[in-house]
Amino acid sequence: MKRANLFRGLIIMAIAAFFGYRYGQSGSVIYPIYLVVFAGAGLISLIGLLPARWQNMLLNLTISLFFLDFVFADINLAEVGEAFANANYWMLVPSTISILAHLFFRTLRSQVLLKPMGAVSFWPTFRALVIGITGNAVLPARAGEFLRAYVLGRSTGLAKTGVFATLVVERIIDGLTVILVLVAVMILGIRSPILQRAGMLGAILYGGVLLALVVFMAQRHWADTLVKKLLPENLAQFALNIVDGFTSGLAILKSPGHWGMVLLWNICTWIPIPISFWFALKAFDFGVTIPWQAPVLMLPAIALALTIPGAPAGVGLVQFSIKLTMDATFAQLPVAADFAEQVAAASIVIHLSQFGPEVIAGVISFVIEGLSTKDISTGTQMASNEVASGT
Repeated sequence: MKRANLFRGLIIMAIAAFFGYRYGQSGSVIYPIYLVVFAGAGLISLIGLLPARWQNMLLNLTISLFFLDFVFADINLAEVGEAFANANYWMLVPSTISILAHLFFRTLRSQVLLKPMGAVSFWPTFRALVIGITGNAVLPARAGEFLRAYVLGRSTGLAKTGVFATLVVERIIDGLTVILVLVAVMILGIRSPILQRAGMLGAILYGGVLLALVVFMAQRHWADTLVKKLLPENLAQFALNIVDGFTSGLAILKSPGHWGMVLLWNICTWIPIPISFWFALKAFDFGVTIPWQAPVLMLPAIALALTIPGAPAGVGLVQFSIKLTMDATFAQLPVAADFAEQVAAASIVIHLSQFGPEVIAGVISFVIEGLSTKDISTGTQMASNEVASGT
């Protein structure tokens, strides 16, 4: 606990020092405020007087402010307002339709992943999906995944351990997809050292986990033998129950036919996202035709950024990844004089246009499922406990 307090406190102090450095560069009055608040919070954390919950909240806030600074610090905010005023918001209509298409195909993919456990109809799967997405947007540590397992298990009777295992497979498929998209765009000429390093780390992580799951399913008896050898009989049975429940959700890995359907729906799931980005970008005037690489590269950039802990819904991280993408893809083009301001405005609109339909659908589904705010904490805790106990 003391080490965790020290680690979080040092990070908060480091970001406070960054704001002090930024004040020396720009002289903006906001930086001394950040400096005093976060330096004080970091110091209190170091001496162990700030509860871990508040430390985590401040840490997420500082990370988001850190990334927001790269987007909004050195631009003309009045011109950002003009970009908002002159945007063609009709472009958000096809952008939203594309997001809804993404959710439709993502639900179909989830149904196929769940099929070895039992047939699950479309709407319960859809509602659990958007409730989980909404939970990830507002809850810490991606607790929306546990909430999704809880909601789906509650409405269908499926074992939450098995449901959670399918979500692990789903996340690996998503991760490998965005890495492949990133590699393709890089090969076709777009260079970004930050995204290259992130892509390499992501490929190692997702590829390694997928390989481990395949080996686990092919040699399940290794795990059983190891558990029985290392644990007492009562604990071994408990652990084997967990393994059995988790294995039920990984049965898809043994079915080539199901894998073919998963890959088909996976392609259909991700194609609408760059299309949605492209329509949202069309709402703004960058002074030049939008290159196709911009909305395509935005997909892995935002996905990788959201793996970093930050404020709810990835505030700051999404804006930074959009700016990184736009700077890389428009680097050699004759852009408008207010390009940075257009990008800043677009980053906010794109963020809202992506998360808005999902969150609205999540809230509506939350009501349809008859859940209450108490179910959020109860459900995530119950699902995580049941995953741990193998039920």
